[in-house]
Amino acid sequence: MEIKVTDYCTAKNASVGIKEALKHAKDGDIISFEKGTYHFYKDYSEKRNYHMTNTDSFAYPQKYFAILIEDKKGITIDGNGSVFVIHGDICALALIRCSGIKLKNFTIKYNSPTNFEMTVKSKLRNKIIYSIPESTCFFVKSNSITFFEQSPFTKKNYYSYKNNSQCYCNVIHRGDNVFRSIISPIKTALKIKRISNTEVECTYIIPPKLKIGDTVAMSRNYHRDSCGLFFWECDNISSENITVNYMHGFGWLSQMCENLSFDSIMFTPDKEREYVTSSFADCIHICGCKGNVKINNCLFEHPHDDGINVHGAFLRFREKLDSNTAVFEFVHKQQGGYRCFYEGDKVLFYSRIDLSRIGGEYTVKEAVDDIDNKLVTVTFNEALPDMQSKKAVAENITYNPRVTITNCTFNAIPTRGILCTTTEQSEICNNTFTNLVMPDIFISCDCKDWYESGPCKSMKIHHNSFSQKNPVKFEPICIGKPVSNVHENIDIYDNKID
Repeated sequence: MEIKVTDYCTAKNASVGIKEALKHAKDGDIISFEKGTYHFYKDYSEKRNYHMTNTDSFAYPQKYFAILIEDKKGITIDGNGSVFVIHGDICALALIRCSGIKLKNFTIKYNSPTNFEMTVKSKLRNKIIYSIPESTCFFVKSNSITFFEQSPFTKKNYYSYKNNSQCYCNVIHRGDNVFRSIISPIKTALKIKRISNTEVECTYIIPPKLKIGDTVAMSRNYHRDSCGLFFWECDNISSENITVNYMHGFGWLSQMCENLSFDSIMFTPDKEREYVTSSFADCIHICGCKGNVKINNCLFEHPHDDGINVHGAFLRFREKLDSNTAVFEFVHKQQGGYRCFYEGDKVLFYSRIDLSRIGGEYTVKEAVDDIDNKLVTVTFNEALPDMQSKKAVAENITYNPRVTITNCTFNAIPTRGILCTTTEQSEICNNTFTNLVMPDIFISCDCKDWYESGPCKSMKIHHNSFSQKNPVKFEPICIGKPVSNVHENIDIYDNKID
């Protein structure tokens, strides 16, 4: 059965209409958008207390969703070439506990992206005139700039940020050449004057070293309150023929899911409105997933962080309760908030000192989560080894996916193209990398800083076109020197290094 969203709303405010359409949707139904431009507003969006890894979720537990799909099976969301415009600092689309969902044929853009951009229009002595995209609202007061977006209904701000004080890392876009920088158009300005609806003039003692045409993109790094798209505890999800002009808060995050397919997903900025950034941070981020993760024929250009990041999570050993039971904790401030062990899962232990294996393979009998305190008490079928003296971390290897990344293009990225750490088979082939600042492919396994697991044990990297002479970097991160066999059985062959 086809359910038309326009039977429940107009395109001018689709927030309520999509909720009504989803209420009527049954297994196998198609929720269809007649081709057009649909607006979704934070005022009418769903809100939930959900945690998203790699964000500041514990500081901002309440999330807002333009499109929220929970506990559905076998439905299709078909945009038929439509554009979804998101108003407010919210997650555009989320799937929670869903199975067999298909997403296709639409574009996601934000009315006012939350990476704030200023482009050098002219320079004269100690003054620089910057242009700001017309859709970005701002005002100048007391020699400072405040960026904001306002609700058309309540006239209250969805958000406002003065001088972008929550930014610690800007990205300068010089055409397709991009690089991270501490340069800020605002922080060192002696005087800031608004000279039009889209222009400001900044006066300096020493002007920042910028060229005419440079765009400085400022991300609210200290304020990752959400992600742009979100899959959680879902299986057999396919996404195809989707363009993403921007995502707020982080990126397209999938956590604790099984069997994901991304085909013909284009992460590219909204050039018609003169924006240069396609994502607040990463593009596709996969954490703690299993089964197959397939990413094919996708474009990743001009994000504020990595193109693709696939990893698990190391939980740090805290205390042993009995011979078979121990307490583990999420460590990094942007980790946790979700169940990461299920009955029957297989777990390996590693030393934080050198990433060496501790003991054998252990099977989860029971897991009791203390979400608020980022703890989990796990009872195993087997007796546990000594973990205290070796400063152990635990990894759920059941939630390590088989990864294939093929026929993709990575361009103008200020960090890495692909990060991939999984014990399962993975293949990275027939991809093109251009204008990346850091390694095109980064293989880590980190039990010290980000606690992003795990060791790669079967990977093929072949028939790619790389952008730099050292395109693949291996860097296991632990307290001391890592053992030599953290990563094994990796074949790198028949690549072109430009």
